[in-house]
Amino acid sequence: MADWDLHAFLLRRLDVLLQGANWQRAGGKGSKPKPVDLPDGKGRGSKPARTKASGEDIARRLHSMGLIPAGPT
Repeated sequence: MADWDLHAFLLRRLDVLLQGANWQRAGGKGSKPKPVDLPDGKGRGSKPARTKASGEDIARRLHSMGLIPAGPT
């Protein structure tokens, strides 16, 4: 995952959202769009996330990947 920076992750997210929105506006015709694979080749598949991550948890994860600076303590 170190190959991707924060901008790449955000662009991937936008791509997934736009594909889904276009698919919905087309009446759901055709196969449902698939997201771009992550660099590690692992994906969640069709299973939804177990719980929604908190903002603090997301910030901690991004900081541990070196994508954002540490916040105030």
